[in-house]
Amino acid sequence: MRAWLASAILAVALLPAFLVQAMQETPNGKTRAQMLVASRDLPDPLFHDSVVLMLPIKEGGQLLVGLIINKPSKIKVRDVFPDSQALQKSDMVAYFGGPVDAEVVARSAIFRSKTPPKSATLVFDDVYVTFDSDTIVALAADPQKTPTLRIFLGRSQWAPEQFENEFAIGAWHSVPATADSVFSKSPEFLWRTLIESTEPKSVVRSYPPPILSSASPN
Repeated sequence: MRAWLASAILAVALLPAFLVQAMQETPNGKTRAQMLVASRDLPDPLFHDSVVLMLPIKEGGQLLVGLIINKPSKIKVRDVFPDSQALQKSDMVAYFGGPVDAEVVARSAIFRSKTPPKSATLVFDDVYVTFDSDTIVALAADPQKTPTLRIFLGRSQWAPEQFENEFAIGAWHSVPATADSVFSKSPEFLWRTLIESTEPKSVVRSYPPPILSSASPN
């Protein structure tokens, strides 16, 4: 028991301060949530120009988990769930949630709801996440009930030490999560919008050359 408690305390101590804060509740009982915005110089092509919604779950009790929310793929949801007759006429596309288990079609979904299913986990406000395939199919089959539904393939995850290092070298920026960002109608422009406010480019002022008089000196 003591060893487990020491391990848990160490894991929390290794988290960046903003993630420790995000795991807590505000005075009004609402859950905080953060999005990670990839820096302009992030070298990893899998996370280039990415915006990641961090989730209030830890894979295996330790790993930090998130979903890239701004990269819709060309894969149709009906092809992800070929056995579901209710989805065969759907034109919804899946999003690339991250490189972990993307090749084995790890499925998850985020959505807004006032009455979420039991298999869903609160992320913030009325935004929920679920990794249960049956729940995802049921939500996708009733688009009028959950019009904000986003389905993801794969996920993003880090060990606390790994993420601490990436954050320390400036690979990521942290911004508060909002429903408008998570469910942006133009996700392909979300990173550009957020990076301009978190990491604005240096402004280079250009002044015209001085006007020289053509008159000859006396």
